Amino acid sequence: MYEQLIPCDHCGGRPTVGRSQRLVCKLPNPQYDYTEWGRMSGPPRIGDRLPRPREVPKTEPLVCIYCADCGMQTPWEATGRDEKAAMDRCGAVWNRRLARPEAEKTDVQRLVEREIGAADIPAVLDLLSRTDGNWEEMGPMFSMIARRLVDATVVTFDSWPIDPVLNDAARWRKLIQLAKWVEMEGERYVQFPKIYSPAEHDEMLFEDRIATAVDSMPDRDRW
Repeated sequence: MYEQLIPCDHCGGRPTVGRSQRLVCKLPNPQYDYTEWGRMSGPPRIGDRLPRPREVPKTEPLVCIYCADCGMQTPWEATGRDEKAAMDRCGAVWNRRLARPEAEKTDVQRLVEREIGAADIPAVLDLLSRTDGNWEEMGPMFSMIARRLVDATVVTFDSWPIDPVLNDAARWRKLIQLAKWVEMEGERYVQFPKIYSPAEHDEMLFEDRIATAVDSMPDRDRW
């Protein structure tokens, strides 16, 4: 589901899941101080997942989608018995927020002055999608950016095999997403999963055999 979330409307940041909890009791109990753990201390806080003492009124878990860069977030959703369904509802709300700020001339000028390449194509498309009007002034700058991107792409393909680098980066991302923390003798270590490599791959090159084994691993749960 992460791949289906649009970037933040306000700053273009990457959305992520926020978790918290809130008091279940609707009526205040005059015999209990709510200021530290209850509603009187303000709205739920992202990352508030500490267990409450036994004497504290019960809480319910919450989820939301938020931008870590600017703080924009969806309303909180109670997870109930199905956390993924609650996150799906938050994701649908997040993707309906399409009123992004209009691109300004200074944004485009700043991009023109940079040494841009193929990796900057998404940023250019984002600016283009947020440009409304003033095409007589903005159009030539976008034309210049497009020409530089095309030239940079041609140079990149002629001088550096970019596909193997991207494929290896994707395999590394998969490995670190499947890694786990383990405690051994009071110390914390990172444990990578064991990867099965069938005997029929013995004739393959060492790097190709490892790459094939990693590619055969299932992706982690994207939520």
